[in-house]
Amino acid sequence: MRVFILTSCVSTKKFTDSDIKPILEKHGLPMPTCDLENEEKYREALKDFVLPSFQMYQGTFKYIRDLIKKYREKGDEVELRIISARYGLIAEKTPIVPYECTFRGLGKNKIRERAEKLRIYKNLLEFLGKNEFDQSVVILGRDYLLTIFDEKGGIDFFGQMKTDQLVVFASEVLQGRISFPKKNLTFIPVSGIGHRNKKVKEFINLIASGQKTLM
Repeated sequence: MRVFILTSCVSTKKFTDSDIKPILEKHGLPMPTCDLENEEKYREALKDFVLPSFQMYQGTFKYIRDLIKKYREKGDEVELRIISARYGLIAEKTPIVPYECTFRGLGKNKIRERAEKLRIYKNLLEFLGKNEFDQSVVILGRDYLLTIFDEKGGIDFFGQMKTDQLVVFASEVLQGRISFPKKNLTFIPVSGIGHRNKKVKEFINLIASGQKTLM
């Protein structure tokens, strides 16, 4: 089975401020934030701290890794894409530096502006246009979801997906607004990161037992 997983970056990284602050100070650089224009400087200064995104993200990203691991243990092919507030749309092998940048609490207009600058929606559409999947799993908070699903801006990636089954973990306010055949959609309402992680863990257990969706 071909599986697509779409999620977001997390605040906890493999390396902490205390790990990289002395290096940054030596090079006269502040902590990397949303200043992607300085990426070359950071990559040079932090060359020993650059990791693929799949390894860099820690904390609650553990549940995403566990989910992917479970699919792959079953022999499924998994394509992961991560929406990063610093980098835009990235793959699991994309090398990144530790950074502090988030869409959470930024405000809708600023999120829209940055998402457009990073070409998140355009790059996602380009990826979806070249790929078809048996199952797709979307695990996004409200602010990150806005970068690819924004009715006001005419942005709707759900309507662009070529997938047999769609599983969405999101706030219940989204339920009923997804333009995807209901018979092939499993919507899992979540409230808060802790609740979402619990539901993702339940989903992982269902995959392990041979089921494909939460009913």
